[in-house]
Amino acid sequence: MNLLEVKDLAQHFGGLKAIDQIDLSISEGEIISVIGPNGAGKTTLFNVMTGVYSGTRGSISFQGRPIRGLPSYKITALGIARTFQNIRLFSNMTALENVMVARHCRSSSRLIGPLLRLPAYKAEESAIEAAAKEVMSFTGILSCGNDIARNLSYGNQRRLEIARALATEPKLLILDEPTAGMNPTESQELVELVRRIKKRGITVLLIEHQMRVVMDISERVVVLDYGVKIAEGTPQEVVRDARVIEAYLGKGG
Repeated sequence: MNLLEVKDLAQHFGGLKAIDQIDLSISEGEIISVIGPNGAGKTTLFNVMTGVYSGTRGSISFQGRPIRGLPSYKITALGIARTFQNIRLFSNMTALENVMVARHCRSSSRLIGPLLRLPAYKAEESAIEAAAKEVMSFTGILSCGNDIARNLSYGNQRRLEIARALATEPKLLILDEPTAGMNPTESQELVELVRRIKKRGITVLLIEHQMRVVMDISERVVVLDYGVKIAEGTPQEVVRDARVIEAYLGKGG
């Protein structure tokens, strides 16, 4: 059984078909890139998969369970975490607090525990802090734990978003343009981080515009254009596909 199955997925906004007839299967342990020109529907696809949009038609199954239309917090609890194209942090909180907030999705405490500061609640908070520090160490930002999120460098804000996603203990990590705005050195460091994430047993699905990164990291590539899938295969197969070349360069390219 595949980790994730998407069949005939569509998201229409009135007469605009942002995505249509999308089929996608993801196996455990893969690193898959979704590419395509601007406006191809890549982020819309991710938004439907993670509950931001409910989808117009089709099905999404995660570990055999239907998830299309579920709210985002339930999808996160099932084991899908994501980052965003535009960084979305709690800018006035510390880096550590940002990660601890995400970790609370695995909390078992009920309202009475925090209100009365019960021993079980205090023990769980200590465990949440320890888990948050572990993923911050893994992503290379532990030393920034007490820094306010908005004061971090751009690269470290990207890493913080990934650390926050990892704190939810995902089985599938979805990254929306993780190297956007990064210089070549930062991009290569991000590639190495994604490889280490895979070694933790986490499947990775990402949108990426830097073809050098796509070729370096992807085991499989899916190409969207005008909301539909036009190609799928290894990076080497995809870059030779006539439909992909036309989508990026035009018929005269």
